[in-house]
Amino acid sequence: MPQLTSQELLKKLKSEGPERLYFLYGQDTGALEAFARSLINKLCPRDDRTMNLHRFDGKTPDIPAIADACEMLPMFAQRVTVTVSDLNIDKTAKQDADDLRKIFSDLPPTTTVVICSPGADLYKNKRSLSDKNSRFADFCAKHGVSCEFGFKRVSDLGKDIAAAFTKAGCQITKFDAEYLAEVCLCDSASIAQEITKLTSYARGRQVTRADIDALCIRRVESDGFSLAINILRGNAAFVFGRLKELADQNYEPIEILSTIAMSLTDLYRARLAMSSGRGVAACAADFKYPRNREFAVKNAFNECQNIPEDRIRRTVSVFAALDFRLKTRSGGKGSDMLLLEEACAKAMTLRQKA
Repeated sequence: MPQLTSQELLKKLKSEGPERLYFLYGQDTGALEAFARSLINKLCPRDDRTMNLHRFDGKTPDIPAIADACEMLPMFAQRVTVTVSDLNIDKTAKQDADDLRKIFSDLPPTTTVVICSPGADLYKNKRSLSDKNSRFADFCAKHGVSCEFGFKRVSDLGKDIAAAFTKAGCQITKFDAEYLAEVCLCDSASIAQEITKLTSYARGRQVTRADIDALCIRRVESDGFSLAINILRGNAAFVFGRLKELADQNYEPIEILSTIAMSLTDLYRARLAMSSGRGVAACAADFKYPRNREFAVKNAFNECQNIPEDRIRRTVSVFAALDFRLKTRSGGKGSDMLLLEEACAKAMTLRQKA
């Protein structure tokens, strides 16, 4: 069976019933774990779990115990359900991996195995599984179902967020819903937490962008774009104020630098694409942006129109030099933060020289 998306898997469950083997993996941990809970509830209702649900840790798989659990007959239930969490074939001994394949390739008709492997550890880059995990995903697709839970697009999440607010008795505009998705970096678990917080605070009224800025926890990654664009605009008050806030939150200077550099790269790519007559979709495709970061290209196109290409390039060079210095001869957190502030100041003077 080919690998399925989560939507395709839901339709298949409703129309055809459960398979014997499921391999659920992906970087959207919240969506994956929520689906896994729902699937396990369907396969093994709570009243049947004492004798028919067996859980194992994939980080240290007990091969004989897994084999025994898979061969058990259901007790006063339709099936035996076996779950294996956090299985990463890259970190599994070769003999154990071979034994697991042998077990999973010949499961009894009354047994269903659910393998849950959330997170980025299975991937060799932002888009592709490592070679070993990719082959294991193909194996699971052959003997059951393999399903990836990747981050959704901001536009798709905006619709889901708006629906969740409506269900909770509140309202939010399409643009603010998409802004919340961007703040949470399209992570379903973070979005769910922030929706609970915002709806409790709003108490039935419309949630605004000001509410999101005031209440939602911003990851340092979501600050990269605002810092980068304000550096290019020469907004020193915002830049140094936000750097101080991040330092007070114990973020490392190299971590802050990496988010600024990534957003500057987005802006430079967008400006080059614009100069070449390429649009947002073409730019995202050319540079192989994952779906959950396509919004970064769109934002970059909206903001870089009036910024000279050469100034963006020279700003990127300033932070590239700092990145090399911090990675080769760091002077400690305080010293590195001072160097980061100096680089921001130097980059902002480029605007005055333009």
